[in-house]
Amino acid sequence: MQSCTKKNDDIPQVSKEQKRIIENLDSIFLLAKGVYLWNDQLPSVDRFNPLRFYNPGLSEFRCYENEIFEITQFAKDVETGALYEQNLLDLNRPKYSGIVFRELQEREPQNVYNVSNTFGLSVVIRNNILRLLYVDPNSPAGKAGLRRGMQILSINGEHVLAEDSFLEQWKKSLSMSFIKLEVTEDGIKKREVRLNAASYEINPVVKQNILRNGERKIGYFALNSFTPIQNARKYLTPIFLSFSQEKINELIIDLRYNQGGYQVTADYIANAVVPISTNGKIMYTEHYNRQMQGGNSKVLENYKLYDEYNRPVIINGKEISLYDIDYSVEANTTYFHKDEGLTDLKKVYFIVSNKTASASELLINILKPYMDVQVIGVSEDNLSAVYTYGKPVGSFGIPMDQFDLYLGMYELKNANRENNYFKGIKADISLNDDTDTDFGMQYDPAIAWILGMEKKRMELKASSKIRKDRYSFYFNTDRLIGNIKNRSELKIKMK
Repeated sequence: MQSCTKKNDDIPQVSKEQKRIIENLDSIFLLAKGVYLWNDQLPSVDRFNPLRFYNPGLSEFRCYENEIFEITQFAKDVETGALYEQNLLDLNRPKYSGIVFRELQEREPQNVYNVSNTFGLSVVIRNNILRLLYVDPNSPAGKAGLRRGMQILSINGEHVLAEDSFLEQWKKSLSMSFIKLEVTEDGIKKREVRLNAASYEINPVVKQNILRNGERKIGYFALNSFTPIQNARKYLTPIFLSFSQEKINELIIDLRYNQGGYQVTADYIANAVVPISTNGKIMYTEHYNRQMQGGNSKVLENYKLYDEYNRPVIINGKEISLYDIDYSVEANTTYFHKDEGLTDLKKVYFIVSNKTASASELLINILKPYMDVQVIGVSEDNLSAVYTYGKPVGSFGIPMDQFDLYLGMYELKNANRENNYFKGIKADISLNDDTDTDFGMQYDPAIAWILGMEKKRMELKASSKIRKDRYSFYFNTDRLIGNIKNRSELKIKMK
């Protein structure tokens, strides 16, 4: 890693490690001046003074985080004065920009503990009740028959008592190679599940089925993330083939916990869903800052372009840098290529929450000009209006030592040049997220609303609650007797 500017004699005599950090702080700001979407609002390097973010009392990672946060505080909507990168879920972190260890998984949403563990399960705790939020079908948890909505009564023999003590209990359990859970099925039957940690191929589709209501034949799948295209095709292609053979006329895509991923996977799904008449039409465009569009961000000459196997890209004997890429709108326009998938859809429904972000929002936005799209929002707090996360901005990682730097780089606009969802896409209707109901069930509030079966759902839930309440009485008695005390893929178009 080389600094973008400073000479050795410009830097105070410090240790090799301190010098490296100071040079990286310098490079982060100079990269922002070249590639940040709102770079025209940044001050000069002398006025900003990257050196002030070096603090020997903080970790290297924290020094970089502090500088990036300060950079994002200059990006404001000129009309409203609102910060583009204000993150309402965490006011101490930018909404789009950041730095990550190359091996580190995405940050976990509030009160949700991600599926990125060797057991393959995610949980949520509310009102001191711990439930499975989703399970990877390929994981040890999935193979053991665990599914969304099941209540976890104990972990490794310890009963789940309260939210404030649960997190430490959960972290301790995940650090082990074995976990024992006591769960309930349908709120009635108790069983013990023993899971051994294991590596597994991620299956982004956590549930899929076909719902029927009169003449309506509705395909449904819950997509947990936009995984790399090879992985996504493996699991989605058979689903689309099955839906096509069944001649579904409506489709529900459940993205309620999907925080995004690879843009190219969103492209694939869009091509599979849209009508044949869209072939060759604009899907979306990427808009970089003027400096990048004009090919003038020379700071990128210092950074090589790597392929998926982390090898430098070589064209005509030359190692290509990020500067060699064409960032014009014309070169970064994606068109529909409809050669497979569904052909008879009348309507597409998306189930979303405030965790739905990035590639999920892109997929919704690019379908709107061409299809009848309805967005159903769900929230655990039964909000009157649900909005998605709000990320019409993309980026690609720039390697810095053992880190990858992500700065908000380009706006994503659909065929109508629409991208105004910085505060999120507002749901057409907002409902409760019923976390004790499995994916794809008719009495899930969002699905019941789509099917026009809200009254039937309430009847089903009421009868289910009676059974659960009856069981809860005996369960609580047992506890008393026992004295018992939750990237977009970089599209390369060479000049």
